[in-house]
Amino acid sequence: MHEALFAYEPLVRLGIFATVFVAMAVWELLTPRRPQAIGRNWRWPNNLGVVAVDVLLVRILLPITAVGLALFAEARGIGLFNMIALPMWVSIPASVILLDLAIYLQHVLFHAVPALWRLHRMHHADLDFDVTTGVRFHPIEIVLSILIKFGVVVAIERYEFLRGDEHAA
Repeated sequence: MHEALFAYEPLVRLGIFATVFVAMAVWELLTPRRPQAIGRNWRWPNNLGVVAVDVLLVRILLPITAVGLALFAEARGIGLFNMIALPMWVSIPASVILLDLAIYLQHVLFHAVPALWRLHRMHHADLDFDVTTGVRFHPIEIVLSILIKFGVVVAIERYEFLRGDEHAA
């Protein structure tokens, strides 16, 4: 199964992103919370252009994915959940919670540290607020964010659920 996952990983990620983005955009169009001050015809191409730059930069600078990094860590026995024996029903939710906590702490850090805030404020400086605001980040912030996520993945790595080892400790 994981061979298919790796072979189609970019398409799967793009498909999930596009599905969520379109669903949120339709929801936003059907039930707007406030009128748009600046038209989508100008903002959306700009914000989505930033997303395209971010994706290309990450793919060029960091061609490994989080799953690939998890496999690397697993092969070397690195990571909290490779060092302590826990059932998958504990380690998987714990991994999700720890990764989510790391992302939250990263966000707090990007607000608190002046040099990081200068990067992060690109997200907050959007001239209006809609679905594209959530994906508008400075390219350097995206690279730093991916590196932080990679560090957390290596620290907590547990890959058996993707490999299909239902009886793994």
